[in-house]
Amino acid sequence: MLTTQTFEYLGLAVREANHRMMNLLATLQAVFHRKFSQFNDQNVRGAIREFDGQIIAAAELLRAISLGSVDEDIAVDAYLEQLSRALSNAILGPASIGCEMFSHQGWLPADVCGRLGFIVTELVLNASKYAFSGRINGTVRIEMTRSGGQWRCAVSDNGVGMNGSSRGTGLNIVRQLAGSLKGCFILRSGDFGTFACVVLPDPTITLRASGGNDVADDFGRQSPRERSLRQRDRRPPDDGRAS
Repeated sequence: MLTTQTFEYLGLAVREANHRMMNLLATLQAVFHRKFSQFNDQNVRGAIREFDGQIIAAAELLRAISLGSVDEDIAVDAYLEQLSRALSNAILGPASIGCEMFSHQGWLPADVCGRLGFIVTELVLNASKYAFSGRINGTVRIEMTRSGGQWRCAVSDNGVGMNGSSRGTGLNIVRQLAGSLKGCFILRSGDFGTFACVVLPDPTITLRASGGNDVADDFGRQSPRERSLRQRDRRPPDDGRAS
């Protein structure tokens, strides 16, 4: 089982790898433009624009997955919206697969969002490769909901199902990532499609249960919203008198 410390180290390695990959994509784009800019055929130029758009979409997906600082809290809905858009542009759109996204509002540490981002990306990749073989008008839905002291991160599709196969390397990585977040992985598949969900504890529950704003959450930090509430609670009462 991969440990939290292992994932912290891997997070740094992944960010460095993504940085190098983005540099490689930029170099590839420059070489591509230099080699093919001389062609005037409209079909060729249309293909150039399409390929150029795919390079940009791949770079945006790498940027969305690789969060900058592990010391910040992230707005979950904003992060999932950006990631879903990048996944749609880079993976689902070119395969003519629709993408839907829904997320409750809330804050999570950047390293938690980063791992969830890898989970979502892996599940979306699986859906794009296997869920819609021989079918059209497929849809992948990404959801992040918060209820009963838990966060639920789900990726579902209306595809053909997994035909009993759930032991791939990608799904094993998803299970280990879920375990590193003290969560569990749920997978259901059939003729209706596939539903994959990671359930993890809400890190702000400990703070709220303590009855005070001075207690850090399970991840050792407070969200910007909790810090704002703490500062508000420390202000002197307003008795209506002008200063």
